[in-house]
Amino acid sequence: MKIVKPAGHFIIIFLFFVFGLSCTSATITDDVIKLGGNREIFVDHFLLDKLEGTGILMHHPHDEGIVMHFDKPWEGKFCGYVTIIKDGDLFRAYYRGKHKTSENKELQNTCYAESKDGITWVKPALGLVEVNGSKENNIILAREPETHNFSPFLDKNPDAKADQKYKALGGNDKSGLIPYVSPDGIHWKRLQDEGVIKKG
Repeated sequence: MKIVKPAGHFIIIFLFFVFGLSCTSATITDDVIKLGGNREIFVDHFLLDKLEGTGILMHHPHDEGIVMHFDKPWEGKFCGYVTIIKDGDLFRAYYRGKHKTSENKELQNTCYAESKDGITWVKPALGLVEVNGSKENNIILAREPETHNFSPFLDKNPDAKADQKYKALGGNDKSGLIPYVSPDGIHWKRLQDEGVIKKG
């Protein structure tokens, strides 16, 4: 990686995009934002009072090539809403696919892949959802409308229930965002039928 250093004693602040970062965890007391042990990204001056001899520099990503092909029949013509979660030594990817049901209707689904290095991905045959008479696929969920934008995350709260280590939301403007939970990121259960967020 080539780093261009400006003249003078200029400190480059790198932006680390880490899942789960949020400024909402900060507490404000006497106009001072207490961050505690949280890591925060500096994309603007919200968390900074002033900079002296320092600046914010955003580094641009560069293309390293394709790491995953969406080429399975149940993935449809295109895939979207890709979410990648790092859990220990494993990267988990979730994305939207689409397949035809036995009634010849198109149904959006949520597919799953995993990787140990973020470069080489495996789409395991999970045996959870039947498509065209076979369960040899990597679909974890096939229930609309939540599969349209199924968005999972890893709950790192130490008090989180073991069977709710993973949580997700999905839905549309009519259903609201419906909550799901999972112990392993693969086997999901609807937490309730009512959407928990219906406006906004």
